[in-house]
Amino acid sequence: MKKKVFAGILCAIAGITVVAFRNITPWLLPVAAAVVSLMSTYEINHALAIKKLPVNILTGLSSICIPISFWLREPIAQLGARVGLSLNPVCFVLIFGLLIFIFALFDFEEVTFEKASTVTVSSLAIPFAVTVYLYCNEIDKIYPNEGYTKSHGLFLILFVMFCSWLTDTFAYFTGSFFGKHKLCPKISPKKTVEGAVGGVIGGILSAVILYAVFDSLVFPEPHRRYLEIISVSAVLAVLGMFGDLTFSVLKRNMGIKDFSNLVPGHGGVMDRFDSEVFVLLGFYAIVNIFGVKF
Repeated sequence: MKKKVFAGILCAIAGITVVAFRNITPWLLPVAAAVVSLMSTYEINHALAIKKLPVNILTGLSSICIPISFWLREPIAQLGARVGLSLNPVCFVLIFGLLIFIFALFDFEEVTFEKASTVTVSSLAIPFAVTVYLYCNEIDKIYPNEGYTKSHGLFLILFVMFCSWLTDTFAYFTGSFFGKHKLCPKISPKKTVEGAVGGVIGGILSAVILYAVFDSLVFPEPHRRYLEIISVSAVLAVLGMFGDLTFSVLKRNMGIKDFSNLVPGHGGVMDRFDSEVFVLLGFYAIVNIFGVKF
């Protein structure tokens, strides 16, 4: 128990440090995103028992290149203009995906189609999800005419964290005290319907309180967009639960309890990041499809 608490405190300190110094040391957040992405992808490859070097190298490069290429998108675009090429990072992502399947053909007995599909999705979806943190942090640059400031970047980073982590926390405690009806006993026996409801409500309340603080004390001008906050946080809280269950199914299919034992008492990086993958991808989709403003 002591190791679990100590490991949790260290992870929290590391996360707070990255967020606090994200603009003071511009490379810190992209590098942290690349490290988390690489470790998560490695854990999935290891759990799938993929030992062939080419596939591991390709998935590793994809994990690093997606967040770093977003951070360096302007220099990359300038370089492409100089050499007469359109160096769109999305094209390189697609190339990585194709190459993984091609290399899998040479080792089809070990790297089955199922494994190749899993590592392709993981090495593209997870890095893209982590990159959404960079997207949030640079929201003022990406949408320069929408009135966003640096404080909005911090808010959005905390917002997606709250929708993931605090939803999990409220779900755990609500389920522990009031849980009676099993949610998905064949996937995750400890999860309850009461815990899920408590998690969603807790996630929404946490997001509303966070927004109230920023809108009243931090943002240059109050926006009073509480309906958007409630709607988006509710959707993200539910998506986070689906993410948790999805990766639980993946672990069950692999016959493992945790993706690794890197963090004592907590499992691996992917065990801590499973619900967040869905939250981040869902957040990016909602903002870009529906044009939601905060």
